[in-house]
Amino acid sequence: MDDAVAEILAYLSRHIGEDFQSYSKTMAKKRVAERAGQLSLGMSAYLRLLRAEPAEPATLARMLRIRFSSFFRDPLQFELLASVVVPGQLRACRKELFRVWSAACACGEEAYSLAMILDEALPLVEAKPLVQIFATDIAEDALDAARRGRYLPDSLQGASLGRLGKYFVPCSPGYRVTDKIRGMVTFSRHDLLDPRTYVPPESLFGGFDLILCRNFLMYLDADAYRRVFDKLFRALNPGGVLLLGNAETVPERYAPYLAKVADFGNLHRKKSADCAADQA
Repeated sequence: MDDAVAEILAYLSRHIGEDFQSYSKTMAKKRVAERAGQLSLGMSAYLRLLRAEPAEPATLARMLRIRFSSFFRDPLQFELLASVVVPGQLRACRKELFRVWSAACACGEEAYSLAMILDEALPLVEAKPLVQIFATDIAEDALDAARRGRYLPDSLQGASLGRLGKYFVPCSPGYRVTDKIRGMVTFSRHDLLDPRTYVPPESLFGGFDLILCRNFLMYLDADAYRRVFDKLFRALNPGGVLLLGNAETVPERYAPYLAKVADFGNLHRKKSADCAADQA
């Protein structure tokens, strides 16, 4: 990475208090260059502006954080969740709680999509555990938007007409998620790159039955990728399912302990402790 870009990321990390230096070097350089280009500045000149202009670090931080999402994004993955994974997990659940974590949740579309799938599945199974959905992101403005639950029509293109009518209320210029679905999700700030924590503090402990972390790992360098994956693996219950983005892979050291749910969809079930011991 160019020295100026490395210095920009180091300054931004110190100023904001987040680890931007663990992002993929290619992606980070592209985003920084894009922002410098918007201002018609070279990298060295942009670094000087970053240090001098109080509002600029927050602007660059927003550009570096990847926030794009929509309801039921990657429909095949959500169809597997709705038709196979979630009903099967609920039927097999022998606990009072069924715990879900939507990590790097952006503005909440993924977490609310999960809540809708669970709301549809619960009436169809005999055992009805209490569902807890924890959704986390590092950006407070994204979390504020998620808690409001208001979305423009473009983000709802993956929702069926049935779900649109059941789980959304029209409100100009778009739609609001119903109170029932909003009440199923707890949003909180959590930094996946913070070495001091590995699960959301609000969840009190790990032990999730379902974890979604999609399209975040792909923007990290190799070391940070492994560190974050380790947190997700540790937080997942035996028998629990981890859903990754389509461009993301399971690190080789964890492959013996995770089994593919299907040949497609990038869903992985954590093997039982006995199976993991056999593989060790």
